[in-house]
Parts: sequence; structure tokens; C-alpha cells
Amino acid sequence: MRFLSLSARLPATLAALTLSAGAARAEFLVHPLFTDHGVLQQEMPVPVWGWADPGTSVTVEFAGQKKEATADDGGVWMAILDPLKASAEPATLTISGGEAKVTVSDLLVGEVWVCSGQSNMAFATGGSTDADAMSAEAAEGKFAQIRLFKVPVDGKDERQTTVNAAWQTCAPETVARFTAAGFYFGRALNEARKVPVGLIQSANGGTNANSWINRDTLDNDPAAAVTREAWKQTVAAHPQAMERHQKALEAWKAEVKAAKAEGREVKGRAPREPLGPDHVKRPAGHYNAMIAPLQPCAIRGALWYQGEANSRPPYAPQYKDLMFALVEDWRADWTGGVPGIERRDFPFYLVQLPNFAGGDPRGWPVIREQMLKFWQEGRNTGMVTTIDVGDPGDIHPRNKKPVGERLARFARAATYGEDIVYSGPIYDSVSIEGGKAVLKFKHAGGGLKSRDGQPLRHFQVAGADGRFVEAEAAISGDGIVVSSPDVPEPRAVRYAWSNNPENPNFVNAEDLLASPFRTDSWEIDWNAPAP
Repeated sequence: MRFLSLSARLPATLAALTLSAGAARAEFLVHPLFTDHGVLQQEMPVPVWGWADPGTSVTVEFAGQKKEATADDGGVWMAILDPLKASAEPATLTISGGEAKVTVSDLLVGEVWVCSGQSNMAFATGGSTDADAMSAEAAEGKFAQIRLFKVPVDGKDERQTTVNAAWQTCAPETVARFTAAGFYFGRALNEARKVPVGLIQSANGGTNANSWINRDTLDNDPAAAVTREAWKQTVAAHPQAMERHQKALEAWKAEVKAAKAEGREVKGRAPREPLGPDHVKRPAGHYNAMIAPLQPCAIRGALWYQGEANSRPPYAPQYKDLMFALVEDWRADWTGGVPGIERRDFPFYLVQLPNFAGGDPRGWPVIREQMLKFWQEGRNTGMVTTIDVGDPGDIHPRNKKPVGERLARFARAATYGEDIVYSGPIYDSVSIEGGKAVLKFKHAGGGLKSRDGQPLRHFQVAGADGRFVEAEAAISGDGIVVSSPDVPEPRAVRYAWSNNPENPNFVNAEDLLASPFRTDSWEIDWNAPAP
């Protein structure tokens, strides 16, 4: 028997469940994560919770288990199922409280992952390169073991406890509207692991990472100091920004009206509302409304595709630190001291920004480096490289299938322990020998190679003057030898250090692309002319 008492000093998750419940609820409610067609996480305790009148006795039954709970003074009840075995056989969850009874049907047990970030995570499968093929496979029932839960976009100043959403099966129309990167991850994971996969999309375009941190970090963490100062200036300038916005919006409406009257097409789009105190994308807003309500759902881990909105100063140079704070928020708050469940430093894997000619020429290389350090210096963190599948002319590349598949490959090795190569070459060390730079790499897999058999591209070398020039790069055993006749005494090497490295070809034998890197730690001059 499990009983949850929510009194005395309450950690973040449990306190929020009670405080947001407000006064006693007359209606018996179950959190929407427990709706028909859902997926429950295998191999770990599974909290099931909701709301009822204080003192209501609640019984939760699933897979031969029967757990009891009692609604506390705030009307919150929670029962915790013992670890479950993976199952693709549809099962029923029954929850009874007082005279109420809720039956949740067609539940599977497998792997549950949260998919979060900004527009490239929100980018839907229906817009991806392989959309037609995925729609056809969905219509054939090939994704019966993949289930989708899409959190509506919202932003709040206080932690919320629930969302207006429900699990869905993978029909053509639901797949088309769901995160492409997340869906392709789930598809690949399901194929490889042969277990059901539940995907929770919680993402919104144009969001800075600071929208996804909790309030305590926003107010107090040194990693959020840049955000606090920038936000202070944004709020101060908001009244004037809104005045300009209203004028621009009125002009836009007038243009639309005139265009319709003249039978011509309207070019462009309506002006966006400027950031301000009540904007949906305000700092901590998405965390409160789109992440906190998911806690303490049993999940395996999280996927993250974001960074475009942090790719300029002052945000780019400290992205790693802000992300470490974000991950700590999520992990610490997820179970929030729920009795019987230990904190899990669950996997958190991100997508390194792809190639894009419109990206800040200094910021995009720096933020890619920050993402690499997030993996290298983090605990149970990871990263996949995508500078070969971006679109030079579009910040939202359509080729999302390789992105999801690379994330799944990384998870298969790092999370599930499969003995497979899961990353392209990662820079390890450099030595200078006879006027040449000799580089060594981790994750060389079956060996270093050129993807197309042509000389390796996008290597640069610099001497003590810090002036980088194009360099020759040749594979030598398990390393790369880099040189240029213009730099007789090399001091530093950079690879793919630009916003849009075109057609990179440095891979390992498993055809996984090398991550951009630099061997130097020279300070970036953000005021210098763009390279």
C-alpha cells in the first residue's frame, strides 16, 4: 500500500500539486497523462495521480497491482505502481474514488521520452522530407506501438499542475502534426528495441532556453544572471515596444484589407508581439505551464532541440551553464521528493545546431561548441551532430529523419547499453610536430574517413597571430594531420567553425559526422567584422 501525505514542508513538485489545486475539488479528476492510448514507463515506479475531495480514498489497479491512496487536504491523491514489464498488449487502468470510477483503456508499457525545445523540435512530421512515407506507414498501422502526447503552448508565472491534452495513436493526421525529430526518434527506438514508445511533445518556436528554467533558477542562479539583466531591460522597454507594435499591427491590418479589396496577395506576415511581462515566452513561463505539469510522470529521459534563440551575445557564450541549470531544474523537480521514488539524473540529449547560412557567423560556432561541452562536461548528457542535414537557406530544415535516428542511436548506446558506435569523431587532443598539427579523436569507431573520398573540408589553421587560413587535412592512422604553407608554426586548428559549413565530409567508418571544434580557447571578438 502506498499513501501520499502532502503536508509540512513540501518539495517543488508535491507543493505545486497541492497549491495549484486550490480549494477542495468536488470533481474526481485524473491527470491527463493517464488517458486512453497512453504509454507507461517500464522498469521504474510509476506515479498515478489526480484530484478529489480531501480525504477521498482512491484505488488504482493495473497489471495485477492494486494500490491505495488518500486525497490530502489540498485535494491531491497519488498512488505509485511498482515497476512494470514492457508490454505491447493493450491493458486497462482503473481508478476508483468514492462513487467515481475512471477506466483508461489501451495502455501500453514501454519507454517514455519528453521532446522539448523551440521551433525545430516543434517542427511537425507533416512538413518533413519523409512526410508522405510516414503518413502511408501510419495508415498501414506500422506505428501501433508509438503513442503521442502533445502539450499545448502556454506560459505562466506560477507552476501549473495539468495541461489540456491526451494521448493519441499514430494515425496519419496525428503523426503529421507531431514533432518530427521526436517522432523519428521514437520510430527508430521502437524498431531497434522492440518495445512501445510514448513521446511527450512540449516545445514552442522562438523560445530562449530561459523560458524552460524554473523560477528559483531565474531569480537566483548565477547561470541566469545574463537572463535577469536582459529581461530587466526588455520589461523596461516594453511599453514603448508595444506602442510601436500597435502602430505596425494597424498598418498591417490596413494592408490586408486593401489587398483583399484589390484581389491581390498579401506579402509577409503580421508583426509579432514584442516580449514583455505577460508574453507566453517570458523566462520560466514555459517551464511553469509546459514542464512542471508533467511532473512526476515516470519517463526514461528528455530530448532537446533548441539554441537558435540563444545563438547571439550575450546568450551564446554561457549557453552550456544555462543548460546545466535547466537540466538540474528538471531532474531535481521531477520527482520532488515523492515518497518511494528516488531522484533520477535521467538522460538529457540535445541536437547540435545544423548548418544555416543565416545564422550568426560567430554565434553559431560558439553555441555548437557550448553544446559539445554540455555533453562532455555534463552528467548523463549527450549530443548529436547535424551540420550535414541542415538547409543553408532555411532555419527550419525539413530533413528531420536523420536527426531523430541519430538521437535514437545515441540513446541505444548511452541509455540502453547497446554496443554500437553512437557518435562521429570528437576532438580529443593536438600536438605540433614538424610544422604540422596532429589531431587525435574519440569516437573514431571503425576508423576515420572522408565520406565522399575527397580531401577533408573545412579545416583551418592559425599561428600566433590568430589569423586562420584554409588548411590541408589528411587522415593518418587514428588521427588527422593539418597544415598550411602559409602557417609554418601552427598554434591552433578549427574545423567547421562557421554558421554554414557546406557539405562536410569528415566522418568515421559508421558514417557519423565529426562535430565542429577548435583547439584554441582564444576570446571571441563579438564586435569584429563578421567573417
